[in-house]
Amino acid sequence: MTLVTSRPAPSRAASGNGFAPGGEFSVGAEEELLLVGADNLLAAGGTADLLATLGPRATGLGTVMPEVFGAEIEFASVVCRDADQVWTRLHRLRAALASAGGRAMAVGVHPAGAFGDATLTDAPRYRAIGASLGGLLRTPTAALQVHVGMPDAATAVTAYRGLRHHLPVLRALTAASPYWHGQDSGLASARWAVVGSYPRSGVPPAVSSWDEYAALTASVLAAAEAPDHTYLWWDLRLQPRLGTIEVRVMDAQPSLAVAAGLVALVQGLARAAVERPVLVEMPAPVLAENDFRAARYGLNARLADSDGMLRPARKLAAGLVAQARAALGTDGLDGPLDAIIRLLVAETEPERQRRLHQQHGMPALLDDLVLRTLT
Repeated sequence: MTLVTSRPAPSRAASGNGFAPGGEFSVGAEEELLLVGADNLLAAGGTADLLATLGPRATGLGTVMPEVFGAEIEFASVVCRDADQVWTRLHRLRAALASAGGRAMAVGVHPAGAFGDATLTDAPRYRAIGASLGGLLRTPTAALQVHVGMPDAATAVTAYRGLRHHLPVLRALTAASPYWHGQDSGLASARWAVVGSYPRSGVPPAVSSWDEYAALTASVLAAAEAPDHTYLWWDLRLQPRLGTIEVRVMDAQPSLAVAAGLVALVQGLARAAVERPVLVEMPAPVLAENDFRAARYGLNARLADSDGMLRPARKLAAGLVAQARAALGTDGLDGPLDAIIRLLVAETEPERQRRLHQQHGMPALLDDLVLRTLT
């Protein structure tokens, strides 16, 4: 089964409560890439031709799909045992894109995209989204989304409660879009500001049971006149048709090694959350403030911990890696986490992009993003 969040019906029948069993912590990823032209590396179309070419090459690897923006493509991996398998699939899909003549960058927001340069894909779903959101869809955004298979609804809610607390730290760790519209946004993640302007986005509500989650989402969808749960764009959501929990907070990452490390991190944190359930919810306003600070400062942020004390985001992220390693290590699945450890002591992605821009200009920054995405 491919990890498609909104399109085909699932291959498994849902249980009586509407949640289809999705496996014992299997994992997969959806990677959004911004398509660019070969001459100026600005947003480019040609998605239909690429989809036709890449579709047959994706057999056994995953699914290649359009996105709401015409200058964007999405790779959805097959269900995998671990992050190494996800890395292999995404690596081959990126290589297939390059061999087909496609040019793309894995970045949360195109650094030089003009305001309003956001042609939408001509399909019923995307036309409906465009009619609903209007000018909020002012520039394409790209994310790395990770799914973890859940055996049942109760386990999924337990994982949801634990992962919800970690979303700001994951944001700080993966903030990778400091530029927008040719300007420095002053943020570590400009994508946060764009996506955060959409309805039904950001840190999701706290819930204590599947019935509460199902009732709440039904009420929200009714108020929004939205057809199904794929119109909930929270940073974390349950996917009842797939039987997964989906983490959506992370910017797209040019480095596949980092992306694989993040897949392992989410997989491990989901397991850890089930093994050691959260007993006390962090107040929603505190999570929201943490989320802003993570988007503003990235790994240089100080965030409120569960005890209310402010701690460096790097220290909190290192703690999450330790939790994930403890959960995955007994099965030998923790190797990709080494890339995250290296990330914590290296130049951050926003720092790298700002350095390249300051030293060599925007063309050099765009070249670097494409090079790291496709090699």
